[in-house]
Amino acid sequence: MVRNPVLRFLGWRCRWLAAFGILLLPITLLAADRIQPRVMVIATYESGKDRGDTPGELQYWVEREHLDEPIAVAGIDHPVLTNGKGLYAMVSGTTARCAVQMMMLAMDPRFDLRKTYFLLAGISGGNPARVTVGGAVWIQHVVDGDPAYEIDSREVPAAWPYGLIAFGATEAGKAPPNVDSSPSAGVSEDGAGGVGKIVYTLNPSLVDWAYRLTKDTPIPDSPSLAASRAPFQGFPIALAAPSVVKGDSVASTRFWTGNVMTKWAEDWDRIYTKGAGSMAIGDGEDHGLMYAMTALHRLHLVDANRLLILRTASNFTMPPPGARADKSLFDDLASSPGYLPALDTAHRVGSVVVAAILKNWSWYEN
Repeated sequence: MVRNPVLRFLGWRCRWLAAFGILLLPITLLAADRIQPRVMVIATYESGKDRGDTPGELQYWVEREHLDEPIAVAGIDHPVLTNGKGLYAMVSGTTARCAVQMMMLAMDPRFDLRKTYFLLAGISGGNPARVTVGGAVWIQHVVDGDPAYEIDSREVPAAWPYGLIAFGATEAGKAPPNVDSSPSAGVSEDGAGGVGKIVYTLNPSLVDWAYRLTKDTPIPDSPSLAASRAPFQGFPIALAAPSVVKGDSVASTRFWTGNVMTKWAEDWDRIYTKGAGSMAIGDGEDHGLMYAMTALHRLHLVDANRLLILRTASNFTMPPPGARADKSLFDDLASSPGYLPALDTAHRVGSVVVAAILKNWSWYEN
């Protein structure tokens, strides 16, 4: 028997639609049940246990926000934790490699992160010209410090301040030809050499909102903190009590310190923000986080405009005047006067923003 070709086509189409509907049904049901964090706090590391011992960046959040429910995520070393009230926290790992674990979280089909606000709350080195130990910085620009030409310090020309040179430039401390370094030129996000983005600009209105909300947050001072900053004569901000400011992060997988390297970081920020930025923080993860968030934003898995970075200064990026850089490089950070205060400040300031978002979710959701 010869079948009518029109009926044959319609029969095939109906079977295809029925099969597609069967496949689509569990996806739709799963979508309604997916985990939808309202706020995801990102700690870059935790040392030891999550409670009761020498803390890392996660512990105060766990203890103070009652993050008692763990969720194992494939590819992430530490379980994601939640209090069941919209707040979640994760450990991303250190250096730019943190990008991998951020990607793994977003790729887990159980999570819907499209409306999630992300807060990286971590400690780092503070530029004594911009922030003091125990103080907090809301990051405006993240400047990638890794892509560079490099000459060993023993072979640097006498006229150069250091041996790191921007791609496309021919001299240390100078902007490449494709970057107009005048303040009126605005921010140049891309670098030369085919490396793509060097500068990542966080959502200015969100950063300003977070700063206004927290700028008057009381941050405890102490005699030990005052003593640790006292040698920084000539740096009035470093000598002051801890406060909340805005500034830029120069992020590099290399852990560096010293007067020369701080000068390099200031210049790197100046070059790539065209003078619009203010280098306040040196850290090892912010560029990795931005790699991941930018890629995930393009995939519509997160909204990178909902990202905040709060860095608190546990130490300075350089030793006090007259001291040697190598000594400060190998100091035990966990026993330094600024370590625990910086962790406390990260939660003390960051939790103000978290509480505001959670309390007013009906407003901030959209």
